[in-house]
Amino acid sequence: MSKPSTVHNRNPQTYVFLGVEMRILLSSKQTDGQFSMIEGIMPPGGDGGLHVHYREDESMHLLEGELEVTIGEQVFTLAAGESYFAPRGIPQRLRNISTAPAHSLLVSTPGGFDQFIARAGMAVSEDAPPPVAVPPTPEQIKQLVALADTFGIEIIAPPAFGPA
Repeated sequence: MSKPSTVHNRNPQTYVFLGVEMRILLSSKQTDGQFSMIEGIMPPGGDGGLHVHYREDESMHLLEGELEVTIGEQVFTLAAGESYFAPRGIPQRLRNISTAPAHSLLVSTPGGFDQFIARAGMAVSEDAPPPVAVPPTPEQIKQLVALADTFGIEIIAPPAFGPA
């Protein structure tokens, strides 16, 4: 593996994925596959669905808000200032059951989850408002499940939409 060069990313790309605004701060391409760093803002009622990452571990630090986190059999509330680690191969789910947005930093190791977000999400330009989140159709969920599989992600239960 080659050593990555120094990266200074001034213009991260933003996507909306399942209603969550995700800004790729450092991509796996920029870090030579070692990790990716993503800033996320999950609106109230947001739900990542129950899923398993088979290729990467996930670490999150919550900057603002709170999330209900499921990792395996554990279910807990993650509050602002707290962090978690979810190893690959363990089912996980993030849900915002509060009335305020949840703002986080997510690191996946090795990188690659950022590429899934870029393919599955909708790109947002700086001068345009983010698209309005609408629940995906059954056909869109089917396409998402197939795409996730190509990235080593298994969707066990798709996201629920609306109030928790």
